[in-house]
Amino acid sequence: MIAGEDTVRTAGAPSRRAPRRLQGETSVTETGDGVLAWMVLRQIGDYREAWRRHAAAAGLSAALEPGPFRIRIQTEADLEADRFEMFAWEDPWNADGPASAFWRQRGMPEGVLEPGAEPLVELVGDRGSVEGLRLLDGDLLLKIEYGGAAVQIRLRDAARFPDDGGISIRHAFGLRIPLSVRRLLDFWSVAGRPAPWNGKGRGAGFGRSTGW
Repeated sequence: MIAGEDTVRTAGAPSRRAPRRLQGETSVTETGDGVLAWMVLRQIGDYREAWRRHAAAAGLSAALEPGPFRIRIQTEADLEADRFEMFAWEDPWNADGPASAFWRQRGMPEGVLEPGAEPLVELVGDRGSVEGLRLLDGDLLLKIEYGGAAVQIRLRDAARFPDDGGISIRHAFGLRIPLSVRRLLDFWSVAGRPAPWNGKGRGAGFGRSTGW
């Protein structure tokens, strides 16, 4: 999303520039900073106009799948968000919405439901948040947010997520991390992302978290 630019103007408002990828350039979502990417994208007129059209056509309420946390169900209309490298639309005006969207990312870690693993809802607790997106192909995306950072995990052909469900993570070459994920920051470690900052809320905190 860092690239050439298309200028979009709306009546009575300054122009916004919608990023356009150029060959050989790296998308900001490929750096793993989905929070920064969403902060930028939600201000762009091209995206806001696309959201207006989507909301008018599909409505604002997403269908949900039963689970221990919010799990949205991807729709055909969400596929149109692919032009912004997203799996699903997010409301750019929702101040209480997530810190990051569900992004298409290279090298997204893959997980599996793991009997006996630390329950995900207990692992996250009130220190962060977890949200799911059930893709049309049957995969389940998990997005975990904490301390102004977000990480995504993909569960391929996953069944319904149980109330006490925990996960283990697979490396790209097919092996799982020994046993399972038992610390919140393990998600960032396996994804190769910088650790979140201490504090609650988007962008809160000034020191690296070391104990979770």
